[in-house]
Amino acid sequence: MENFVMYCKSFSGDKVRLQSLVKTFNKYNKDAIKLYISVPEADIDLFWEYKNKHVEVISDESFCRAFMTDKPVNGIRPGYINQEICKLNFYRTGVCRNYLCLDSDCLFARDFYKSDFMYDDNTPFTVLIMDKDLSIEKFYHNRYWVPRLEYIKSIYNAVGLKDSRLRTCHNSQVFNCEVLASLYNDFMIKHNYSYIDLMKIGPYEFTWYNAYFQKCGLIKELAVEPFFLTFHMQEQYYFARLKNLDLKDISYSYVGIILNNKWDSGTPYEYEPINNIEQIFNNEYLKNPRILEDCSNLIHAKYKKLHWAQLFFINILACFILNRSKRKQFREKLKYLFAN
Repeated sequence: MENFVMYCKSFSGDKVRLQSLVKTFNKYNKDAIKLYISVPEADIDLFWEYKNKHVEVISDESFCRAFMTDKPVNGIRPGYINQEICKLNFYRTGVCRNYLCLDSDCLFARDFYKSDFMYDDNTPFTVLIMDKDLSIEKFYHNRYWVPRLEYIKSIYNAVGLKDSRLRTCHNSQVFNCEVLASLYNDFMIKHNYSYIDLMKIGPYEFTWYNAYFQKCGLIKELAVEPFFLTFHMQEQYYFARLKNLDLKDISYSYVGIILNNKWDSGTPYEYEPINNIEQIFNNEYLKNPRILEDCSNLIHAKYKKLHWAQLFFINILACFILNRSKRKQFREKLKYLFAN
């Protein structure tokens, strides 16, 4: 039995994204860590090509058949619910003591080692955060944060954890198998809960683990910030690129990135190279007073108290992110300015 492996639940609809994950896993895996990919039995033939000495492909049903559903839960489709249940049950394979639970939209950005995820051979680092920075994002707050917070509170109440910090994570947690076994044997059986019942209370598999982990105290808590930088919203992705952040910059603090595959306008499969427009914005617009003055007509006079760079940055962010027609105008303006 391995002390530490990685696990990814996938399916045919995520095959292209998984290809990018496996590619970066193979490239940066410096400790010969094993990656287990589970998919529905009906899809498994599509994934054999990813199998190698460090990557195994198994079926969801081989370890989770008894716990899965074919019906929606609180309006959430069965496939989504089942992937959450699979993540909480991979421990039943008996292949490891701890596993990093990945999603298909994860990408590694630098060399990684077991020590990035494990304090020692037996003790994992555990991602536990309050998410204050994300909770204040205006777009995210009302649409996602408010309902998410209510579910987190419900899960905390269910396990009897009284902690106003409500620490959890969105993804990519190191699950300890002893904790998961106790969740089932000492909590779920006691309360006559199925995994489907858990998802009815709150459809957040990572929060079920995190809340019970803190409640049961079976292993030492070594809390850390996320291993991956997650771009929850497309706006965050554009903001990072406007700041000229590339993967090398990100890898100073993270092992990789997650590009949320639910963006309304479509999510890229990889972190795209910084293009000329974004380089011009970062290297020229924010550092060149002449260009700032040339574009002063874009800024309303009532904002004169602010620094030009601040004003222009705010204005261009609005053009670049919030309104596609203005974004096009901005690009045309750039082309005109730098052609003359």
